[in-house]
Amino acid sequence: MERSESSSTLGYESVKQKGLRFLLNSPVARAGLLLLGWVAVWFIGGLVEYTHHASVWFPPAGLTFAVLFVVGLRAIPVLMVASILVTMLTSSDYQIQLQNMEVLEGGVLFGIAHIMPYYAGSTLLRWLTQTKQLTLPLCIISFLLIAASSAAITTILVLNSLIFTDMMSANDFTATWLPFWIGDMAGIIVLSPLFFSFMHLLYPDKHFKILEHIEGQIPTPSPQYKYKVLLSLTLVMIAMLLAKFSQSMDSSFAIFFLVLPHMWIACTENAFFNILSLALSSLLVVFLVDVLELMDFVMVYQYAINVVATNAMFAIAIPALTAHNHQLKTKVFTDSLTKTASREYLIQQGRIELRQAQLKHQDFCMLVYDIDHFKKINDLHGHDIGDHALITLSHVVKQLLRPADLLGRYGGDEFVVLLPATNEHTAVTVANRLLEHINNIQLINGERLSVSVGITQMKQDDDFESLFKRADKALYEAKRSGRNCIFQH
Repeated sequence: MERSESSSTLGYESVKQKGLRFLLNSPVARAGLLLLGWVAVWFIGGLVEYTHHASVWFPPAGLTFAVLFVVGLRAIPVLMVASILVTMLTSSDYQIQLQNMEVLEGGVLFGIAHIMPYYAGSTLLRWLTQTKQLTLPLCIISFLLIAASSAAITTILVLNSLIFTDMMSANDFTATWLPFWIGDMAGIIVLSPLFFSFMHLLYPDKHFKILEHIEGQIPTPSPQYKYKVLLSLTLVMIAMLLAKFSQSMDSSFAIFFLVLPHMWIACTENAFFNILSLALSSLLVVFLVDVLELMDFVMVYQYAINVVATNAMFAIAIPALTAHNHQLKTKVFTDSLTKTASREYLIQQGRIELRQAQLKHQDFCMLVYDIDHFKKINDLHGHDIGDHALITLSHVVKQLLRPADLLGRYGGDEFVVLLPATNEHTAVTVANRLLEHINNIQLINGERLSVSVGITQMKQDDDFESLFKRADKALYEAKRSGRNCIFQH
């Protein structure tokens, strides 16, 4: 019995793998799936159509944009067939009295008007993101601007094509263009990023770079993700029930509080699950508009979907910006070779700590050292060994210092140690301990490393430059005294 169940499971997995392999390797199968998917999302948009040719949102716009972004020109024939097919369905649904050839002509014109602006916009976005190497925030700004402008151009072309083919009255243009535009724009902003992820699964051979956090494998959401989504969906229901029972335009604006949970999701979850939560919230909004008969407030909900989605998109960039700023700070404040403090950070921090010590009347010492005969090490053994000596020396010294002490590379093989709350006697003890451990560092052929050290203690009228000048002078005296020793000034 167990063997039979195991065989059945293996058989199912085999069929599943063969089906997936066939889908990925067959352009016809992928085109068919794309056609069915487009028509399916068109039906979803039609369910929440509140006036002829205008929905709360228009999911096919998002799918068209994503498909053209990923697949390019090769997707146009499929999208054209889909456009003609839905034009025929629309003509039948609206009971428009047209001949078959007129409906076909209308379908072709609709396809051209719908596809071409989104092809131009998606091509521009792909060029910007792949050629210009934009940062994530600039990618998002480009995406939002292109989505808005592409949807606007599409609105004008599609409505004029409908008027030209007698599928819509010219008198309806004024009342239709704004909700048409906002609905198409919502479809792109909310759903295109989600469709990008699905396109990656359907076309794994296509590399595309937009909101790169959602490419490839979809990471696991946090354990709290389901509660965050539940909170946003609950907020949608409360806001829309309030509008239903109060029948007040003012109460409908409560939907804008949806920004808060989605900002929370965007700042704490990966981009894919942020986008997924947007799609779920938006779907519930458009569903409740129809169920609760809130068509009088529909423009408020259209704008809310776009505003919430736009804010969430920008919030995606916050973790990326934080990480980027951290990398920049690390790069500026850390010496790339020795991983000690950079000269800039050393001076900046030194001035702060020196001033604090003077205000609090505390002791403060500076210790300056460099490697004895460092030029000779480079000349005899090469710069690789010289770099190794700097890295090893820095590692050893850092292990011997307190957390409050600061080690920085001032330049070349010269280093500075800041010793807050330390008098000169203690600083000498620290320097002796450093010498002892540094002398145990071996280079090639058993050669041992040595340094010369200069020490000075802060005076009440010192600044960083005067303190460093005395310590550097003490270092010079240590070298004159035979090197591998300490001199106080």
